[in-house]
Amino acid sequence: MTGKEFVESLWSRYHDELEGPVIAIRKALAELDPQSPEFVALMQRQAKKELAHGVAFTKALLQYAELEPHERAHVAEQAADEYRHYALIADYLAGRDARDDIPADAYDGYFGQFLTGDVRAFRLCNIAEKSAVVFMQHLRDVTPDPVVRQLAKDIVDDEEGHEDRVMEKLARFAEDPGNREFLENMFVQSWGSQKEGVIREGRDLGVDVDGILRDFSTPRQPS
Repeated sequence: MTGKEFVESLWSRYHDELEGPVIAIRKALAELDPQSPEFVALMQRQAKKELAHGVAFTKALLQYAELEPHERAHVAEQAADEYRHYALIADYLAGRDARDDIPADAYDGYFGQFLTGDVRAFRLCNIAEKSAVVFMQHLRDVTPDPVVRQLAKDIVDDEEGHEDRVMEKLARFAEDPGNREFLENMFVQSWGSQKEGVIREGRDLGVDVDGILRDFSTPRQPS
């Protein structure tokens, strides 16, 4: 099995348990009425996530001296993108006369788990970036609000190509069979932390989380 095939097998094996529910709940969140208080709360949380992720990438540059020059450049670019996304959402919230700050426990500190000193874990920290991209793409495609549509488009444009780069990075890592157990553990931890956070967020904002989870726990009938 090649590294790419191993990574694809991870997505296949954990889709129904981890990846699928996360993406479905985030799509449901993107479908909230943009004029509702729940949508404003969603964007407040998203602003907090973008800022926290930007800070985490910046800390990583200081913490991991072993990063290669090309990695450092990529991490710096990611940090800049996260800060830019925070600023875009903060501007949107200001236009809605809403604060861009919320209590720290109202978002998931996803990237904190990758700053524990193991550079291998940090190098795999974008495993679940797919859910964030899907969320913004769906928001761009379904929202009736032109301001929100432009906001989502600006963020999606920044993310163009990121998922392919993540896949390539994971596949290279998995070419060494000795790395595969570590990669699988990080894959489960990454998606598991995303699932925990998005379930909490969905319930807080009124999404039918239990119905979505039931859909993914029901055995699929052969077509």
